[in-house]
Order: sequence, then C-alpha cells, then structure tokens
Amino acid sequence: MASPALPVMIAIDNPAQVSAKIDAPVQNIRNQRARAIVAAGLVIVCVFGWLASEIPKGTLLETDELLTAERTREMLLTEPWVVHFNFQRSFEKPPLQYWLTTFPLARLENRTLAVRIWPLLYGGLTAIALVWLVRLIQPSRPWLMPLSVAVLASCRLFPSESTRALLDIGLTFFTTTTIVFAQLARRRPVWWLAAAAMCWLGSLQKIPLPFLVWLLIVTVRLTSRAERPALCNGWLVGSMLLTIIAMAIWPAFQLVKYQMPMASLFHEEVVVWTGPTELGARPYFQVLFSLSTAGGLCGFLALLAPFVVLFSKREKAPPAVREVAIVSLAVIGLVIVFNFRHVRYVLPCLCFLLALVFHRFLEQGGKIRRRTVVALVVLLFAGFVHAKIHIDRRQKDVANEKRIAEELGALQQSGTQTVLVKAMKPGGDLLWDSFYLFHGDFRFPVAKYTVDEIRSNPPKPPLIGACVTRDFPVVQEMYPNVRVQLTRAQFVCWQVGAR
Repeated sequence: MASPALPVMIAIDNPAQVSAKIDAPVQNIRNQRARAIVAAGLVIVCVFGWLASEIPKGTLLETDELLTAERTREMLLTEPWVVHFNFQRSFEKPPLQYWLTTFPLARLENRTLAVRIWPLLYGGLTAIALVWLVRLIQPSRPWLMPLSVAVLASCRLFPSESTRALLDIGLTFFTTTTIVFAQLARRRPVWWLAAAAMCWLGSLQKIPLPFLVWLLIVTVRLTSRAERPALCNGWLVGSMLLTIIAMAIWPAFQLVKYQMPMASLFHEEVVVWTGPTELGARPYFQVLFSLSTAGGLCGFLALLAPFVVLFSKREKAPPAVREVAIVSLAVIGLVIVFNFRHVRYVLPCLCFLLALVFHRFLEQGGKIRRRTVVALVVLLFAGFVHAKIHIDRRQKDVANEKRIAEELGALQQSGTQTVLVKAMKPGGDLLWDSFYLFHGDFRFPVAKYTVDEIRSNPPKPPLIGACVTRDFPVVQEMYPNVRVQLTRAQFVCWQVGAR
C-alpha cells in the first residue's frame, strides 16, 4: 500500500524581510557613492591646495599670461566695456575673464597671484563638473568619480593650465558643464536652458566652442532612433535660438559702439592666424603630438581611450558614454583639420574615458586587478612629478629686466615716446612689450623697433627706451645726446632729451 503523500511546505519570507533584501544593495550603493564623493572631494582639495601654493610664485613672463594681465590692468585704467592693449582698443578676445580679474588685481599686492586666481578657480570647478558628469552617466560605478579626478589631475596639461593666467581653462570649464547639462536634459529638457547659459558664457570667455560641442551632442542623438524623439521639444529649439541671440550681443555692441573693424579683425584672427606663418607652420598632427608631450603618458593614453570604449567587445558602453566618446573624437578631428593648438577643452572627457578603461580592469580581480593598481600608481605618480617639474621650470629669474621696466614706467610722461629696441626673441633680446607694460605700470603706449628701423626711420625725441647692450651703440649713433639712466646685466634703460 502506497504511503500517503506528505504536504509540501513552501516557505514564504516575511514581506519586511523581502523589502530588507531589496533595500540592502540599494543602501550599499548609496553608501559607496557617498564615500566615493568624499574621496573625490579630498583629491580635489589636496590637488588644488598644492596648486594654490604654486600660483603666487615667480614673475609673470609668458606672453599669453602677460596679455591677460595687461588687458586687465588697462581695463582698470581705461573703460570696462571694451578690451584695451597698449592703450588701444583690442577686439581679439572677449572680456569675461578680464572683468573677473579686475577684482583681485585691484585689491591684491601680489599681482602674479591676482591674475592666476580665476584660472585656479576654473580648474577646481572643472574637476567638480567632471565628478558630476561621471555620477550622471555611470551611477553604478561610484568609485569612478575619484578615479576620474585623479587621472585628470595627473595629466600634466591640466595642473599647468590651472596655474597660468590663460583663458583656456575657463573655456574648458564651460565646455564640460555644457556636456553635464546636456546629460541632465535627457530626463528634463528644461536643462537645455542651462546648457545655453554655459555656451553664452563660453563665447564671452574666448570662443563659442561649447556651442559647437552642443551641436555635436545633438547630432549624435539625432543619429539614434531611441534618442531622436526626446529632441522634439520646444526647450531645445528655444534654447538654441536664445544662445545664438545672446552670443551675438557682445560683437554687435562692439560693432555699433566702437566701430569694430570686422574685415581687418577677420583677416588677422582667421586668415593670418591660420595661415602658413602661424598655425599653418606647425606639423599637421601637432595636436596629437602636443597632447602626448604636454599631457605626458596620461595624455597619450587619453587619446586612445575613446577608441577602446567605443570598440571594446568585452563590454558595450551605454549611450551616454558612447556619446561622450564620439563627441570627444569629433572635436579632436575638427582640431586636426583646422590644425589648432590643443584639445585641452575636452581633456576632462578624455580623462574620464581613460579612467573608465582602468576601472573595467579593476573590476576583473586577481592578477589583472593587481597589475592595474600598479600601473595606475605609476601613471598618477609620474603625472604629478611631470606637472611639478613643468611648473617649477616656468619660474625664471627676470629681476634685472623687471627693474628696467619699472624704471621706464617711472620715467614716462606725456609727450615722451617709449621705445623698445628688438623686443622679439626672449633670451637674446628684450622680453615682450606686454612685459614692460605690465611690470612697468606704464601709463602711455610703447613702440617696438628693430635695429634696422631705428637706423632707417628713427623716432623723434624726446624718447625713453630700453635695449640690450649689444644694440646700444646703434642708439648712440642715432642720438649722440642719449643718456644712460640704468643698467642691469645686459639691459640698458636710456633717455633722449628734446633737441
């Protein structure tokens, strides 16, 4: 006789236990994310604490830094609504960073520190924007946030740009935040307005590159059937129209109020600058070489990272990551076509992609993880050492020539022309005219002459001027009554009275 079947007992967890099991991984991710954000914050504080100790050191002597400093100083002396250089209106660059720099320059005694504060702030804000971008497009990998910031900070180009009084790091910040707001606009299209604001500010910082990046992002999404419907809304179209109008306000104001010479400006900034004597004189793939040399090993690997992310068979990148990689490659391609100088403006995106590649190796465990850790430590350490060496090498002793500039500034007066003889090749000749204008606190413009120009068409006295000892006999030949006011090393400050 068959034994009676026993009832099967099915254990059903208490609903509270089921909820706890579901909430545990979610809570774990939240805890990891909080710790990762703290770690990223510590990296940013440490790196920019170090950079903050570097920016007051040395004397401004690089031409681009001096242009920023002198344009800001003359904005304080003349008028705030148009940029000046050598006490003449200059329409080459927009005014945003010069406006911002007027505040520290007018209040701080250390003028080197004053003109480098905003680049440092822009660098810190760029690192924060990168953390935000990583959190948006890779939320399941919280430790990618501090790793991306560490890779960015170890790329020699980034700390170098953050400690120099240039416009480029500000444009990098506005480009990165444009990408951030474009990601936020995936869910809430109202964020396109924030992207529009960043594009407008980027055009006031240097050039409308953030708007170009925005157009590339929209183009990439239009090619995706899944992304295309989200672009059919009034927020995107309205924001773009608003951006175009806003970006046109400043040039229109300069054109109407100050009669900005459009034809000559286009010739100088486009025809000449991209011609065979300027950018055209560089090797065609200069940007690739420069990122590999200026960015160090990290910069070289960052160039390869977008290809690894896009064509990896091991893991298919999500749409947001693919978009960042494609846009980065598109910008690099455009920069190569136009033979521009750097791809520094998408450097944070490239460093994020490189950090993502490293993170994938770290997730594999075993020997691969250990080797990846060793490679990362070497890469980061080498990057920081490279950056430190480069920052230190920029600090040169120009005290003698600075003293000559100060003497010239003290001698300046209305009706007396200031002359610099052969201010062309630093090291053998005088430094730039911007060096003398800024460090001499000039109140009147300066004129540059070659030795041949002094001989063929000498300026009329009264004059004050500077030259190197090698060229002073020519000055004596043309002006027998010249008087030496000050000599320092090979530099001579002289004065010629009215005849």
